[in-house]
Amino acid sequence: MIPTRWRSLFDDQLADAARRVDGAQKYRAAEEGSRAIQAAYQAVVAAASIRVWMIDYPWVTTLPASEMQRRAAAEFPAHYAALATMNLSAMLTGFWSADSARSYVEEADTFVRETQERFDAWIAAS
Repeated sequence: MIPTRWRSLFDDQLADAARRVDGAQKYRAAEEGSRAIQAAYQAVVAAASIRVWMIDYPWVTTLPASEMQRRAAAEFPAHYAALATMNLSAMLTGFWSADSARSYVEEADTFVRETQERFDAWIAAS
């Protein structure tokens, strides 16, 4: 059973990820591909963190920050896993057209929705 404090944190993290994907979609529609990528990346990081926490309960064991980063990155979907192997700062602050950001935003949306579904199933099984 997930403690209430952690359940609230998980819910907040997933809601934040969904908001960021929504923001990424709006940025892309406004032809702001670079901002769309930045928002989508943050959504993926939030969802990946939830996936790690569903395996390694943070109320039982606190992972060192470097290990948490490694495990979260291992959860990233394909486009973001590739980004994570590059100079991430340059990739996230460089120019992205709205069209080039499209597949990244779509992948982030799918990843966040699938994470929410996994979380809901995990909670139902608890």
